[in-house]
Amino acid sequence: MDPRSILLAAHPTVGHTGALRAIGAELRARGHATGFALVHARVPFASRWPEPVQAAARLPAAIASEGAEVLALKASPAALWHAARLPRATGQAELEIALALFTSGLEAQARELAAHARARRAAVVVGDYLMPAALLGAQLAGLPFAAVYHSALPFAAEGAPPFGTDLPASEQGGAAWQEAEARLARMGARFDARLALAAARLGLPPPGEGRLLRPISPDLNLLATAPELEPGLGPLAGPVRMVGPCLPRAAALDAGAQAVLDALPRGRSIVYVSLGTVFNDQPAVFRALIRGAAATGAHVVVSAGASLAALADLRSDSVQLHRRVPQVPLLAQVDVVITHGGNNTVQECLAAGRPMVVIPFGGDQRANAHRVERLGVGVRRSAAELSASSIAAALASLSAPEVRARAEQLARGLAGHGGAPAAADAVLALAAAGPRR
Repeated sequence: MDPRSILLAAHPTVGHTGALRAIGAELRARGHATGFALVHARVPFASRWPEPVQAAARLPAAIASEGAEVLALKASPAALWHAARLPRATGQAELEIALALFTSGLEAQARELAAHARARRAAVVVGDYLMPAALLGAQLAGLPFAAVYHSALPFAAEGAPPFGTDLPASEQGGAAWQEAEARLARMGARFDARLALAAARLGLPPPGEGRLLRPISPDLNLLATAPELEPGLGPLAGPVRMVGPCLPRAAALDAGAQAVLDALPRGRSIVYVSLGTVFNDQPAVFRALIRGAAATGAHVVVSAGASLAALADLRSDSVQLHRRVPQVPLLAQVDVVITHGGNNTVQECLAAGRPMVVIPFGGDQRANAHRVERLGVGVRRSAAELSASSIAAALASLSAPEVRARAEQLARGLAGHGGAPAAADAVLALAAAGPRR
């Protein structure tokens, strides 16, 4: 196939760009050009903002370092206000703020994105499902749009709590469950209304109803998951393709990354501890996790991020502390993972066949924790009730042979879905179909 120009688009969050970055890397490896349109707000005194805002400010440089051309989309004046409020919200209140953030500046961003697409002579736009400006921008430019979902969220699944909630399965059908479903329906209606208003102002046909809770693109919806990872998920309307987890391409390790792997002991159980890139400035949480893991007699490898200096006294022959680690190759060497439940880490653990202890803090992490438990490959623990003994008990429960066997069975099944290469195939097929009519 002749080289194509592909435009990727997302809001600047690590969780919602992971699969897109993997797909972009696959496309570039095949000789296609990729631009990455990213909402970018210049944040004054960035180090004083909450960590999610700091992480968003670092993301453009990280994506550019991978070889994509980063194309800035202006953030609306309300974006920083929503972003600053987000870390203090929980549950559906958090989801409401996130949706307000992701739809702020919708019309202007769609126009900018369409201009970038025309200037680059793009053949297709590929965007995160919570980047509705990408959908409208593609339509404005007359291009097909592929929406990328990192899992089957936010689609309803039998036995799973309503999107954005943390309700246990035992409350299904109860008053709290019904109120959560009603609140989610109201959020979906507001999401639809914002899209419809922006579409009308852009001279586009109305996008239709149910865009939040059903596949958003009329052209292609790529789910970076597989049926075996989504228990209870019903049939999805529209053009949907499950491609499996979209993971980063293997790359040569620098000396520091290789040293992390070389320091691992042989013939000993290894527990990997990480709280991701946004929630890692929590030394007290790390201490409970490290002490609980060490109490099992395992070797502990910690990706400590901003907590590294505060944990220095815990370093020992049995505890490796690092600011960051080469996570994907490391997962092939460890036995169990303690994680916050971020989208990228959970998908990478599932693909590697590693059981998990999940300590969710917000966003999709709670849904990921529920999914891991329902799959039988992990347990969930509350950050508010952490102790070394509770972590040790959780790890002990995951040592059962049937848990490891289940995790490995899922990993073998996922290997056949293709991941980022399969997603790239689908994107290129959509591009070959030509402009939208």
